[in-house]
Amino acid sequence: MTYIEDTVKEKDLLNDERISRYMQGKMDVNEESAFIEELKKDEDLRSLAIAQARLVKGMKQADNEIRTAFSQVDENTIKRIARNVTGKKNLSARWLAIAASIVFIVFVGFKSYDYYDTTSLGKKFANTFPTSTIIRGEADQEVETELKTLFNNVVEGKDLDNTTSRLATLWELSKQETYNDYTNYAPYIGWNLAIGYLRNYEKAKAKSILEEMELMFDSETAIGIKVRELKKEI
Repeated sequence: MTYIEDTVKEKDLLNDERISRYMQGKMDVNEESAFIEELKKDEDLRSLAIAQARLVKGMKQADNEIRTAFSQVDENTIKRIARNVTGKKNLSARWLAIAASIVFIVFVGFKSYDYYDTTSLGKKFANTFPTSTIIRGEADQEVETELKTLFNNVVEGKDLDNTTSRLATLWELSKQETYNDYTNYAPYIGWNLAIGYLRNYEKAKAKSILEEMELMFDSETAIGIKVRELKKEI
């Protein structure tokens, strides 16, 4: 392979990796803005991105039976099939190995799209109830300082594992029958916990919190309206 061919291959691999990171929402704000500008100017890069987007979009539209089949195929299975047909001239076996590889690649594509779709949904709803309208310095300062930090972490997508873990604890405290420092903040603790789970790609946990909130808050309240709206989009 020539130097030019090596360079082109490395560039293609780099672009594939960048497109994947963009679609999974893993770029920070500055990197994402720069990448979008590059997409506008680079026709080849734009075509590659469109092709990948169409692939994962097609996967999302696949029916549940196909998705279940894909989910049962792991990388080790594919490697085992490939090893079994190595050196064999059996055309059917070769096609089986190729088909298994394609299943794995497409499944990964679907998972990447699902990751991007879920985390993007979290971003979309993250600032529905701005921290500044919730925390006004009228209650316990230590409590409000902690909540402000946690809510801002959710909005910014920072330290999500620790943030959602703490919010889950506060969510349980806020629902207790005995009034406590977190009672008045219950709707916003629950909301930010659900959003935090979405941003951390924990869709099932987010849905569970929203279902719980749906029972707690009337459909005509501001929080109740948003809970039901978000639940429908998951």
